[in-house]
Amino acid sequence: MAKTIYLDESGCLGWKLEEAYGRGGSSRHFTLAAAVLPEGEDAVLNRVVRGIYKRRGRPIKNEIKSVSLSPAERDNFARQLAAIKRDRAGFQFATITVRKENVSAGFRRHPNGLYNYMVGLLLLEMMAQEQSVAFIPDARSVRIELKHAMHDYLCTKLSALGADTFLETTPWESKDSLGLQFVDILAGVVWGNHEFRTGNAYRIVSPHVRQKRLFFDPPQKATLIDAERATYQALDFDPNVA
Repeated sequence: MAKTIYLDESGCLGWKLEEAYGRGGSSRHFTLAAAVLPEGEDAVLNRVVRGIYKRRGRPIKNEIKSVSLSPAERDNFARQLAAIKRDRAGFQFATITVRKENVSAGFRRHPNGLYNYMVGLLLLEMMAQEQSVAFIPDARSVRIELKHAMHDYLCTKLSALGADTFLETTPWESKDSLGLQFVDILAGVVWGNHEFRTGNAYRIVSPHVRQKRLFFDPPQKATLIDAERATYQALDFDPNVA
C-alpha cells in the first residue's frame, strides 16, 4: 500500500540553554510531527488549513505559521484533527520531542545526526509496513546536501529491518504545501505543551496522536548498548500523564 508522510518541526536545535528562550537562548525542547495518510488523500489535511485562511480572509500565498495562530484557532485545528483520526481509516499522526538539556555531547556536536535519529525513531516502524512511501519533509529543515544523507539513512535502516519499502524523499517548501502547514501546526501544539505547558489544543489532540519522548530522563551511567536499549523502551508514553 502507498502512503504519503508529511514532516515538520517546532523549536530549534540550538544549544544556548543558559539564556531564556526568545531572549537570546534556544528552545528547551525540539519536536518533530508527522502526518501519515493514504496516497491521494492530501485534500483531507488541505481542507483544514484552507479553512484557517478562509476564516481570516487571507490569501493562501501569504503563508500562516503555527506561531501566529490564536488559541481559538489552535483549538479548532485540534478538534478537526481528532475528527480525522476518528473518521478516516489509514490516517495516523505522530510526534517525537527531545528534551535538549539531556542530549549527549556527541549529538550536540552533530545536530543533523540527532535530527535523523529522531526521524528514524518516529517513522521507521510505520514506513516498514508500507510498499511505497512518498516522504515530504519541510525543505527549510533539510538542506540539499542533508536531504540525501537522511534519505540514505532511512533506506539503510529499512533494509536492516528487512523491509522492502520503496522510499521517495522530496522536500517541499511549506508555503507551497498545505499538508506541511498542517503538520507545522501539530508540531507547534505539542512543542508548546512541553516548552510552556500551554494549551487546551494539546489536551484535545493528545489522545489522537502517537507521541514519543527522547532523553526526558537525565543520562545514567551505562554502556552504549544499554543506553540505546533503555531509550527505545522509554519512548512510548501516556500523554495524559504529566
